[in-house]
This record gives sequence, structure tokens and C-alpha cells, in this order.
Amino acid sequence: MTHPKKFSGSAGLTLVELLATLAVLAVTLGISALYLTPFEGKMENGLALTESFLRQSRSSAIATTSAYRVRPTSSTELVAETSDSCTGTTWTADASMGVDLPNGVTYTSTGWSVCFSARGMTSTNTTVELYESGQGYKQIQVLLGGTTRVLP
Repeated sequence: MTHPKKFSGSAGLTLVELLATLAVLAVTLGISALYLTPFEGKMENGLALTESFLRQSRSSAIATTSAYRVRPTSSTELVAETSDSCTGTTWTADASMGVDLPNGVTYTSTGWSVCFSARGMTSTNTTVELYESGQGYKQIQVLLGGTTRVLP
């Protein structure tokens, strides 16, 4: 009776090695796909940047117990400034904060400002309007309590 010949070397991958390789490849492709996928569009990107900047300014006002004012310096840029209170006369720019809108997206007005008190509150409701040709107008509303929302 003869015994079947056993292989002396490894001629391929085991199932565990193959599954581990596929898992690493899947995770790598998933992460890279997130970086390759652009935002939905320039308008959505501009809305997200503006809304997050307003929220960041509110958080900074609460964290530093200072008033933070957000205002446009042009039709495409926002700046944050700090003072003792919203009625202060001396404002200092916070150089670590600023927003530049994507090309083609603009603020329809530069005559507005939002001031967050040390408690994160605003004194009035403010509507910020953005425009992109082909997309039209979109608005972000800042409410008295400091909350922001994108209007439909």
C-alpha cells in the first residue's frame, strides 16, 4: 500500500491569510474612497464652512467668557473678533479663525454681523445668505440662543 505524496513546501495561501489580506485591502480602499469623494457641491461646502464657523465662534465665546463677533470682511471671507461684551468698542481679530468660501460662492450682503455673548447667546436673529450661480440662494439662520440652521 502506497501513501499519497505529501507536499513539502507551501504552494499557496491558507484561507486565514487570504481573508486577512482581503480585510486589509477593504479597509484601505474604504478610507481612500472617503478622501477621493468631493463634497456635494460648492454651495453645500460653503454652507457647511459658514455654519461650522458660526458654531466654532459660539463655542469660543463660551470657552473664553468673551464676546465673539463674526462678520464678513468681503463677499467671500468671514472673520471672528473678540471683545469684553457685544457692546464693546474695541474688537481684536482672532487670527486663528477665518473662513474663505469656495470659488463661485459669495455672501449676498456684507452689512451683517453676529455677536455671541460669553454665554453663547445672540441679541437678534440673523440670516446669512449665500449665492452660487446655477444653484441660487441658500440661507443660514442664527437664532437668539446661538443655534444655527440651514433654511430649506
